[in-house]
Amino acid sequence: MGFLTYLARRLLFSLSVVLLVALLSFFLIKLAPGDPAVLLGGEGATPQYLEVIRQEYGLNLPITQQLVIYFEHLLTGNLGFSITYSQPVITVIMERLPNTLLLVGTAFVLSLFLGVILGIASASKPYSLRDRLISTFSLLLYSTPVFVTGLLLIYIFVIKIHAFPPGGMFAIGSQTSLVTLIPSVAYHMVLPVLALSTFFLATYTLLTRAGLIEAMGMNYITMARAKGVPEGRVIRVHALRNALLPIVTVAGVQLGLIVTGAVLTENIFSWPGIGTLLIQAVEYRDFALVTGIFIITAISVAAANLAADIIYGLVDPRIRSGG
Repeated sequence: MGFLTYLARRLLFSLSVVLLVALLSFFLIKLAPGDPAVLLGGEGATPQYLEVIRQEYGLNLPITQQLVIYFEHLLTGNLGFSITYSQPVITVIMERLPNTLLLVGTAFVLSLFLGVILGIASASKPYSLRDRLISTFSLLLYSTPVFVTGLLLIYIFVIKIHAFPPGGMFAIGSQTSLVTLIPSVAYHMVLPVLALSTFFLATYTLLTRAGLIEAMGMNYITMARAKGVPEGRVIRVHALRNALLPIVTVAGVQLGLIVTGAVLTENIFSWPGIGTLLIQAVEYRDFALVTGIFIITAISVAAANLAADIIYGLVDPRIRSGG
């Protein structure tokens, strides 16, 4: 019962975060400079036409009534209309969202898998040459901004070696069939995935190493060794489970940022995802689209954190027992 109460509290917290982001987005758009009617009608619009736009979009209504209509639309999945793309905001976002999920999801899974493996290899022989090399390499990756890594990869593998394309998602003409499209997308993904996964990789490597070294000094590890449990099993079964707790927390946060976490990477490599869409929406002052991206991001963050809380409860018995 304690675990169910814990999940209920986390669910209510996640919903409150989404509602708070939606509320702040509404008022931030209202405080933004410029008249939304002028943005919709154009600089040369007549005062009569601007008044028609204000009546059509409810811009002449009291702020409280606009807020009520705003939340009514959100509850029905209506995020507004994009003046840049002349389409509903939800349609524009859903067209780009799979591209971002493919890019960042691949980088996330790859970095998590390799990070845990490198962290185990580093912590299995602490303060050895292998440990120092892995730790130094991880700190170097962690301290290097993603855009710097991306530009270095372009300089080395695009300008100097000519091994990969400079950007885009696929080659022109390859989208005619899946046989040509899938290899082309995979080929174009190599550099952006590599650039994006370096920061995640360093984070998981250092977290795994620190958690394992701390766990290896616990009494239950000493007991397992005294019982003759093989060292590999001690690390994988006994120590790694406790070391995974902070990794689950950090992974939940980073997974929640999967929608907009690749803004710089997508723009550097011209990847047609949510990141490039957000930059375009800001440049064209498409406030409805910006707000929609903020809300989708808030939902993804809340959902990922909730999933991390559930996994945390499954890994940590103290959560399940309500401790």
